Amino acid sequence: MSNYIITKANCSVPLTGQVAGTPWSGAAELKVAHYPWYTAGQKQDTAVRMLYDAQNLYVQFNCRDRHIFAKETRLNGMVCTDSCVEFFATIDPAVCPDYFNLEINCCGVMHMGYGAGRHGRKLVSPELANRLAIVTSEKTPTRKESPADEAWWVAAAIPFDAISEFTGKKVMPTSGTTWKANFYRCGGKTDDQYACWNLIQWEKPDFHRPEFFGDLQFA
Repeated sequence: MSNYIITKANCSVPLTGQVAGTPWSGAAELKVAHYPWYTAGQKQDTAVRMLYDAQNLYVQFNCRDRHIFAKETRLNGMVCTDSCVEFFATIDPAVCPDYFNLEINCCGVMHMGYGAGRHGRKLVSPELANRLAIVTSEKTPTRKESPADEAWWVAAAIPFDAISEFTGKKVMPTSGTTWKANFYRCGGKTDDQYACWNLIQWEKPDFHRPEFFGDLQFA
């Protein structure tokens, strides 16, 4: 299983795709680089960085993409059919197997659920979703593919108190706290990719496989 150490930020963290000259330069990089269901098309790089402080968990995705596409505009809609990144995490793996999934398309539309498996998941309310801060490189509500497409990024600040309210569990990580997690990439209309950080050994595309989550450790 893969392992990632989340660095604690000692200053304000900007929601940007920039790394050099920002606090993101102090975060380790992980690659969403496994393609367990690859058949054809381009394997395009996805780099993820994470930071945290007393209030928030921060995540930044930088995505190479020759086919940037998004049509979903609804909260908790099918953002997974767009150019999309996803973060799944079990916050108390020793006690409860339930996990949350945060999925964000290239235009910043999100889907967030919580539960033990793919079906019957609790979905985030608009009020709670508004407490998450999400910034992307794409400034339109939807996105059509363009021959000029090269890359996009998204960065998010996820308040720990919002995760606590959503999951019904007290979430206040400190040094040594360990979650189980995986990161994913969907390609949208062209080159759907189905890439993952920790390898999923399953016969068909399925990101809801917590048995293949890796370790996230708070430094």
